[in-house]
Amino acid sequence: MRYLVDEQEMRQIEEDAMEGAGIPSLVLMERAALSVVEEIRQRVDAPSVLCVCGMGNNGADGLAVARILAESNISVEVFCLGKEEHATAEWRRQREILDAVGVLVVKNPSLSEYTVIVDAVFGIGLKRNVEGIFAKWIEQINESGAFVVAVDMPSGISASTGERLSIAVRADVTVTFGAWKAGLVFYPGAICAGEVVVKQIGFPARSFLAVKPQLYTFDDKITGMLPKRMPDFHKGTAGKLLVIAGSKNMAGAAYLAASAAYHMGAGLVRIFTAEANRVSLQQLLPEAVLVTYETGEEISRLLGESLAWADAVVAGPGMGMATLSVNIVEELSKYAARHKQKSYVLDADALNIVSCHAELWKGFFDCSVITPHMGELARIAGIDIGSIKKNRIACVKRVAAEYHTICVSKDARTIVCEAEGPCYVNISGNSGMAKAGSGDVLSGIIACLALKLPIRRAAELGVYLHGLAGDMAKKKLGEYAMMASDLIEQVGYLTKMLQDGGKDEDRC
Repeated sequence: MRYLVDEQEMRQIEEDAMEGAGIPSLVLMERAALSVVEEIRQRVDAPSVLCVCGMGNNGADGLAVARILAESNISVEVFCLGKEEHATAEWRRQREILDAVGVLVVKNPSLSEYTVIVDAVFGIGLKRNVEGIFAKWIEQINESGAFVVAVDMPSGISASTGERLSIAVRADVTVTFGAWKAGLVFYPGAICAGEVVVKQIGFPARSFLAVKPQLYTFDDKITGMLPKRMPDFHKGTAGKLLVIAGSKNMAGAAYLAASAAYHMGAGLVRIFTAEANRVSLQQLLPEAVLVTYETGEEISRLLGESLAWADAVVAGPGMGMATLSVNIVEELSKYAARHKQKSYVLDADALNIVSCHAELWKGFFDCSVITPHMGELARIAGIDIGSIKKNRIACVKRVAAEYHTICVSKDARTIVCEAEGPCYVNISGNSGMAKAGSGDVLSGIIACLALKLPIRRAAELGVYLHGLAGDMAKKKLGEYAMMASDLIEQVGYLTKMLQDGGKDEDRC
């Protein structure tokens, strides 16, 4: 697991390191500068460097970078932005040292003359829009054609949200210190950051423990998180999943969710769907058991029997909003209210139905995962998408609290939240997954994992594995050509890879 910190949390970590542990700020700066120099030397041969420095401690880091580069006989100059009367004490001290060693400070550089530009204008504390002379020079940095290395954060990006504050540096590499900043993960910050390198510069473990960051993600060490398959498993003990999906002539979503669950390890999958889908699903997925309906009179009995059989349920993909679909969700809500020991994954039209029939939510309290995309989340929350994006974490937590659920807010960075406690932020996946059916695959993966894992862990691990499958599909097919069905194939390879402890490169 890897923590993601916002601006306030990082400030607390720094404060504890300096005041609590007694590490001088100049020592941390020296280590930070050394780590930036290391990245420059590894990436660029015979660089000609310009360090563009603001007047805060981020600028002080940049001054230290310039000094260390000069000591290594690398061509380097410094350009300072801002008024020196606003400079921090650390900046003033670094400037004194810089002047003593004779590094040239230029007044109006031509950026095209440098092969590397070090962006040390703003650090993690920026909260207002970038304007005036700062905006002008950031624009010139972006147009320079140089290799751009950002110190801690690309200038112009919020460290907490990833928001672009009117204009931002587009870095090739961002060298950040101590921990990933949330703004380097969320978009558009993730684009502006380029490749992110996290350097440990001496913040003690106690400083992180004292802060308890509220966001985290997974690293690549997840093999032990998969549910174990025992040697004496049979199809019943491997887990029985009910997929309530599809409507008349809408078989694809049901197939994708059910097939994903089988590839993730479910022992038995039963699909509850319209009779019109029978032939298609029998051909697409002969392993699945079908329970079909034609009229509303059949639904209560057939659905009741299927729910009693199942260990977990996923509902919604391709269901539509017709009266029959509403009746199904009503029956499911009544059942869930009496059987909260089971897990229920609500996706797509199941979410749209409960959003229109608010009385149905209560049945799913404390036993469900919901998987809304941004449009569905806006309907559930009763606010527009723009408002959600301004404070997405708070919105997802509010929805989770109001509906007593685990909310999987799907987007380029998917978030998994409950009402209280830290949130999971997913960093696997790619834009090729922005295709019809990807969400159906995700719902099947999460529901399958919920057969053997706590529902919260099933949600966050399912999101991560879904993204990894997308990354494997991208390697094989590219982002343009890959489709939702390709994710399912990769899920099979992915589970084998994790079980064997291998890497996806083994088959590429």
